[in-house]
Amino acid sequence: MLDCSLVVTVKNRLSHFEQIFPSLVTQTGVIYELVIVDFHSNDKLQTEIDNLIDTFHEIISPDLKNIDYVRLNKDLPFNPRQAKNLGVSPKYMSEYLAFTDADTYLSMDYLYHHMSKIKRGESFLATRVQETRASSSKRITPIVNYGNVVVSRNDFLKIGGWDESVEKYGGDDDDLFHRLKLFGLREINPVNEMDAKQYSILHGDELRVNEFEVPERCDSEETQKQIYENRNYFNDNHHFLDEYEDVDIKKLYEW
Repeated sequence: MLDCSLVVTVKNRLSHFEQIFPSLVTQTGVIYELVIVDFHSNDKLQTEIDNLIDTFHEIISPDLKNIDYVRLNKDLPFNPRQAKNLGVSPKYMSEYLAFTDADTYLSMDYLYHHMSKIKRGESFLATRVQETRASSSKRITPIVNYGNVVVSRNDFLKIGGWDESVEKYGGDDDDLFHRLKLFGLREINPVNEMDAKQYSILHGDELRVNEFEVPERCDSEETQKQIYENRNYFNDNHHFLDEYEDVDIKKLYEW
């Protein structure tokens, strides 16, 4: 059976996380672990996660083998790229990685549906309309989260993961996808809203950027230009879990 690490990152978004939590623990058809990265939230996230596990214990999928809680000890401005990298340990054994956000609901067959389409060394999934040089990338629909990704752990590590050098909001997804394609992988996209198997809680930019050191969006045109000009698929600007000292790791649930 396919196996996966499902990584979700959170910083002071408890109200959203509480809503999507049941969808994270009810995946079926693949063996998986849930890795919750707490980027030093100040809203009692860990206590509430314990309560959520107790509340929804009876519906937790038998395919969920464990829930790991990774907390950054320093109260740093939010960097989603670093947060996502902190959810990845090169020592873990699962073959695939899936990244999602704290405001995104997943259908029960989200992991199975998409993992069955991708192959190590050949392809990855991104929930967007794939861009061309003639047409910028865009959302499938407003409610489908842009940039959810499922990829082989091996392929992700070989390109160096998420690039943590940018402090503004935006561009991280496109950069990762571009480097995966430079590495030789084919991008697979859902054909429509139903095929995406996920949808987002709609909200304004103020929630997206208020935890950033530079609380504004990247210039999309400039960012896309920088991404397309990149001809180097490897990135060494990362903090993977095994390389970082300022985190605590706690196993909250094990089947």
